[in-house]
Amino acid sequence: MTENKVDLGSIQIHKKVIGEIAAAALGEIDGVHLAPKDLLNQFLEILGQKNCPGIDVTVDKNDQVTIELKVTIRYGINIPDIARQIQDVVRLAVEKTTDIHLREVNVNVQGIERGKA
Repeated sequence: MTENKVDLGSIQIHKKVIGEIAAAALGEIDGVHLAPKDLLNQFLEILGQKNCPGIDVTVDKNDQVTIELKVTIRYGINIPDIARQIQDVVRLAVEKTTDIHLREVNVNVQGIERGKA
């Protein structure tokens, strides 16, 4: 019995989708949030354009994907430990969902959130 394979075309995943997957994965980590939206992102959201501020997805000339996350972390959390956890969780979520192997997941801590007094 011969195996017949039919090519049904290509699959393309937009960088925004990868960013949304990363944002959803990041949302599951306690004490970590994406950096606040700037004025431009707030304006674009009003106009109906969904954007993931704090997440930059780049694809280099070799089609390797890198994600940079700009986050704020709750005061008292060990920054190197939580950064490694962010990298692991985001990498797993993106690779599991899209079958894209990430070149890098960079975490850029933009600030510390202090508890409310």
